[in-house]
Amino acid sequence: MKNSDSLWIQKNFLDSPDATLIVKGDKVVIVNNAAQELIHGLNLDVNYLIQLVQTDMAENQSTTNNCFNCVVKETMHHNSIPIDIMDTAQLQKLTFSLDYYLIDDEEDVYSIVIRNNAAKDRLKNMEDNHDIVRKINRTQENERKRISEDLHDSVAQSVYSSIMTLNRMKTGDTQQDKMISQVQEQLRGTLSDIKGLAVDVRPAVLDNFGLTAAIHALVKRMQPSTDIELDFIDRSGDLSFLSDDIQTTLYRIVQEAVTNAIKHSEAETIVIMLVAHKNKISLEVIDDGIGFNMYTKDSYNGSSLGMINMNERVKSLNGYFLVDSKKDEGTTITAEFPYENITEPTKNED
Repeated sequence: MKNSDSLWIQKNFLDSPDATLIVKGDKVVIVNNAAQELIHGLNLDVNYLIQLVQTDMAENQSTTNNCFNCVVKETMHHNSIPIDIMDTAQLQKLTFSLDYYLIDDEEDVYSIVIRNNAAKDRLKNMEDNHDIVRKINRTQENERKRISEDLHDSVAQSVYSSIMTLNRMKTGDTQQDKMISQVQEQLRGTLSDIKGLAVDVRPAVLDNFGLTAAIHALVKRMQPSTDIELDFIDRSGDLSFLSDDIQTTLYRIVQEAVTNAIKHSEAETIVIMLVAHKNKISLEVIDDGIGFNMYTKDSYNGSSLGMINMNERVKSLNGYFLVDSKKDEGTTITAEFPYENITEPTKNED
């Protein structure tokens, strides 16, 4: 190993956020910065920690420890020991775990990682919450899909059949035929509303053709209802590698952000940018409208439930979400997702 490589490894070990000690026998060889802060802050007895680990090692390797999984224990390179430590400054008991990893059996070298179980529990609770959010969103989208299909295949078809039936009821009587035509016109309006509602609830194009096609369709459908210019800049390439959850979430962000901007921004232009970078997919929805004060609740989306929900949805998928706005300087909504365990997609280089 080169000296430069050794120095790089040593520096990264010293700066690691995990409180770690490297031990040989019963002597500490090296302690990283996080471990030093923890030891000094809680006045920990390092020798006591080493004794705990060595006792646990001996017990796991003992031939008299008669249990069904001793064969497994004899080959273990990692184990965890719970330990309670009194924080005298805060007058509270803290629960830690000593995770030890065997590095060199012959030289009796091992590492001890001191982990705060409260922090681990918080991370576990956060992941559990994210899992709940993901499941709720999938359930909602599945229900939206079912409702959309029912609206399109059942309700819309029934209205269309009624229009056709009324057509056969025309007899040539001018007055009667005029009334029938008026009813048909009303039903056609209702049919159009039903189809629009079905698309709003869950666009079939998203399921059949993917995210970019769905955004193009959304822009095309929304443009006639507003004087604001809607532009979609697509630099994403093939997005088939993205999960359905991420594609749906990105679509919902566009839908929510553009709807909000049309209603409240007084913008002249709304730009939607979808870009595949080297290691992430990013979405930006930018308007040149009146903006709002991010730190007050008197603006339309300063406390928007829709955007708060989008934030939670993005975080549950390990993404990044940001709303940036200033008075008279417009609003930019950004969402990014890193690529994970996929074949590298067609993309633009940063």
